[in-house]
This record gives sequence, C-alpha cells and structure tokens, in this order.
Amino acid sequence: MSFNNLVLGNKYSKKDLSEIFKNSNISIVREGIYNVSSSESFFFVDLEKKGKEERFHFDDFFEGDYFHWDSQTTQHINSPKIQEIVNGDRTPHLMIRVVPKIKNITQPFIYCGRLKYIEYEKGTSKPVHILFQNIDYKDDTDNEDLIEIYSWKPGKIGKTSKSKISKQGSVSKERISNYKRPSKTERTGLVTSRVGQGYYRQMIREKWDNRCPVTGCEVLSILISSHILPWSECNEDERLDVENGILLSPDVDALFDKHLISFKDNGELIISDIVNHQDILQLGIAIDVKINITEGMKKYLKIHRKKTLQSI
Repeated sequence: MSFNNLVLGNKYSKKDLSEIFKNSNISIVREGIYNVSSSESFFFVDLEKKGKEERFHFDDFFEGDYFHWDSQTTQHINSPKIQEIVNGDRTPHLMIRVVPKIKNITQPFIYCGRLKYIEYEKGTSKPVHILFQNIDYKDDTDNEDLIEIYSWKPGKIGKTSKSKISKQGSVSKERISNYKRPSKTERTGLVTSRVGQGYYRQMIREKWDNRCPVTGCEVLSILISSHILPWSECNEDERLDVENGILLSPDVDALFDKHLISFKDNGELIISDIVNHQDILQLGIAIDVKINITEGMKKYLKIHRKKTLQSI
C-alpha cells in the first residue's frame, strides 16, 4: 500500500491505517512518530492538550503552509528518529486530530499530507522545536476538518510565554495574506522572518510564472517554492531573497533538495552520478531541459552545486 492512496483531509483511525498498510503495530503505537517503511513515517499529533500535564503541552500548529512541531520530551536533536528527519532520510506524513476523544469516543486523525524539514530551533531539546513546510497544504480547501486544523492555535506559544493566542485569532491568516515585504526591523527575529514566507512564496510564484520550469507543471497547489540555499543555512536577507528560489514540482524539489540534481549557470540540468537517467525520464524530467537562470541566482547555485553528488 502506498501513501499516495491516502486522501488529503480524509479521516483515518489507527486501526484503519493498520489495515490499509497491513501493519498491526500501527493500531497500538503510542509514540508520535511511527516509521512505516525505510523512507516514510507517520507523525501522529493531538493539537489540544487540555487536561494533560504541563510536560505534554507541546506547541504544534500551522502558520500558513508551515507547521510548527515539538518532539516528545525524550527526544533531542541527536535522537535517531530526529536525525533521520533532519537529514532528509524520511518523509513524514502528518496525521492530526484536534482532540483525542469526544465523550469518551476516540476520534480519528485527519491526513494532512507530507512534511518537508526546514530547520530546528537551536537551543531547544526535550522537546526539540522543528519547523516544517507542509507540501500538500491547500490554500483554497473547503474541507472543514482541514480548515479547523489550519486555523487552530495553542493557548500559549512556549511553556514560558505569557502570550495568549485564541483559536479565532488567526495570526497565520493575517500574516500569509499580507504580501508586503517585511521591514529590516521585522526581519531581525526568527519568528518574524517566518512571517515573510507568505511574501516569499508569492514572489517566487510570480517570478516563475506559476509553473515549474523543469516539468512545465502548472498545478499551483502542489508546486513548492524551494530555496536554493536551504533556509537553515541562510541569513535573514537570503531567506527572503527571490533570487534564492525556484518553483518546483514535488519530485523535482525532492531531487534538488537532496542535491541529486542541480543547474549550471547557463540553466542546463546537472544529474548526480548516483541517479539513473532512466529514473529521471520516468519522473517526466527531460535530460536536456534548460531553465532560465538570472544573475542573482548564480551565487546560490554555486553553493548548491558543490553539494551535489557529482564532480562538476
């Protein structure tokens, strides 16, 4: 059974998933992360922690197409499961429910799609705070369960924070809908730099005419505004620099993100020696494809190429 058969926004109990994947262990798993295969995992998340001990008050919430996630209190950045995520060895699939039970009836999870690792917040441990991009996020969804999950906010952000954010006070809606470039002052902090992601995503879409330059895909809802120099390695200006981005279809983004492909300064495709060209063709990627490279992109691509698994 493939994850491709799961439907975004549909409800699944752990028993359902156990039957779908023919894996009885899924139905009894209690941890937040469950490795289904050598390359894919389930993230099981309960948003509402009301009534639980303070140590269980993890801050898991959406901010536009970005998802904030706290690991379990037993995990740190060097924990094996966390390292697999940080290194891109696994694709997490997000299963969320707002509350675990209603009137003592166990609630199903809502499938929210794939997560792409962006960065972890340095200094956090047990739990580790990680920022993901939700690849399958739907801006225009009419699915009521997804709308509730996207707009949900915890009662407080961080165990020591005094700020209160209500479920109705949708910070993300205000932020993501505002594409005005943040000021230099606004971009000084990590959280406020995330605010600029709405601006960044929109500008990348406009730069590439709402289509992937490699495959020609124009299904905007699945295209990814991919950083050339990864978010975690960027300074504040580089994170919001439109020259540091390419609009890519999911398969191309995965190859590019893992440095299995890159681009020359003239736009020609570079393919790692460890990738079979036939596999590239089967993904709908032409070997002789050539994309438009602007002058500002070259400094970022130079760094990217150095990490590509090929002698250039």
